[in-house]
Amino acid sequence: MSALAASSRSYLSEVEARLHEAVAAYPGLVRLVGSEAVEAGGKRLRPLLIQLVSDDRERALRSSVAVELVHTASLIHDDLIDRAPLRRGRPTAWHAHGDGAARTTGDYLFSRGFSVLAEAGDLDGVRVLADACLALVRGEALQKRQQHDPATTIEAYLERIALKTGKLFEAACLLGSRDPSLGRFGLKLGIAFQIADDILDCAGDSTETGKVAGTDLREGTPTLPLLLAAQKDEVVHAALAGGGPTVGVLVRIAATGALEHSRERALGFVDEALESLNGAPRRGELVALADAVVNRTA
Repeated sequence: MSALAASSRSYLSEVEARLHEAVAAYPGLVRLVGSEAVEAGGKRLRPLLIQLVSDDRERALRSSVAVELVHTASLIHDDLIDRAPLRRGRPTAWHAHGDGAARTTGDYLFSRGFSVLAEAGDLDGVRVLADACLALVRGEALQKRQQHDPATTIEAYLERIALKTGKLFEAACLLGSRDPSLGRFGLKLGIAFQIADDILDCAGDSTETGKVAGTDLREGTPTLPLLLAAQKDEVVHAALAGGGPTVGVLVRIAATGALEHSRERALGFVDEALESLNGAPRRGELVALADAVVNRTA
């Protein structure tokens, strides 16, 4: 993604500046914690998507800020729920400042995201982002229901990640273009992104990912590689169910071929995403971004 980031450096720099401006709108603890969360950065994939599908720079910048604020808020809340101590190699908001500060800051960033759109009179954008946020909540509820359940079906897993990840990618493309076909591209790409993320949780280098490997297994979150491995290995099945040790299980997961199978599924969703790019003005760059999503190491 380095080439894509280089070609979009000016745009992303302006997104960063506006993100900090939006967070700094109100003084106090939420400003401090929110600024730390924004400074932690990230891939900024959603702003890149918005830029690549939009023909209106101002709307693209506004939409990028709104989406990233909502995305950052969801990460703060996810870390609080999961009791994750680190995010991108840094202490998470709740771990550094306490539960109350994390919860309030997440709520603040959600609100600021919608304010950015509302202040510009972008009611269609508010609707698109609201739909995505409702999907996030539904996806989180599904994840709680599926926790420590190795009998979770692949279809139920895909439904969950479409809600938790795919819908915000879809929202980014819709906010940037208002084109349903590009929205479908975003949804499929988001699903591929999450599968790739779940593979990295099993096999990624912690120094690159900024997360401790095997987090999903220890928390009992049924991801595609874990579910596929649990079908073949009783030790993995027991660990995912919460009734067996997790030490050494990542090696057993890799031995089942689940990582390779999961990658094939991710590539399949990328192919489906690319089918929605008929006539897209910047198709080449979108294809490159989609390729980077499944071939990343962090």
